[in-house]
Amino acid sequence: MKQIRDILIIWLFALASIRHTHAQENSALSEPTNSSDKTSSAILKKGSIVATLNASASAANEIQQLTRTWSLSPQIGYLIADRLVVGLQFSMGKRYQRNKLGAPGTYVLPEYQLYSALPEIYSRYYLLRFKLKPFLQLSSGYNFQWGKEDTDGMHTTVNSQNFALSGAFGLNLRLSRSIGLEALFNTRFDNNSKLTDGNELLKYRLGVSICIN
Repeated sequence: MKQIRDILIIWLFALASIRHTHAQENSALSEPTNSSDKTSSAILKKGSIVATLNASASAANEIQQLTRTWSLSPQIGYLIADRLVVGLQFSMGKRYQRNKLGAPGTYVLPEYQLYSALPEIYSRYYLLRFKLKPFLQLSSGYNFQWGKEDTDGMHTTVNSQNFALSGAFGLNLRLSRSIGLEALFNTRFDNNSKLTDGNELLKYRLGVSICIN
């Protein structure tokens, strides 16, 4: 119930923001705009296609173990309304942990290589029509995980599958009519992954987007 409540709060906030920004635009129709406003508002119009790629990576070199994590998420979407994108997202990730040979340790830590693949449907709304555009994003799909674990010489093949529901908030900076840079914070609402998930762990991400009018 708490997850459903959080999701409803986010959707209500998004709808309120959309209504507020549309009201601002309607009131500004009679006001003059400069050339930069016209250029930025002409971007992300209904009927355009947006391709986005965002990614993140991390590494840790501790006394007893090495850890590496990466995640990559390409998107392709269609603007069903001005600044409102609906499309497909496919997140791929890996989490790798290995113990150092000869490193001192008081207990045995597991070693593993775990992969994640998450196809999703996503929706993203850009809140403003200016060059720096905050956005909200919701996505849902089915998460596939697999890999190998090694604990004290015991080798195990593991796998897991679960429904995933995610949300993100970010900023998109338009460098031109077609290219933009973005930074976002992405989080899972369900947290049902049974295995360590690189896509879920790496919440802060950077990316680039291309708009085809």
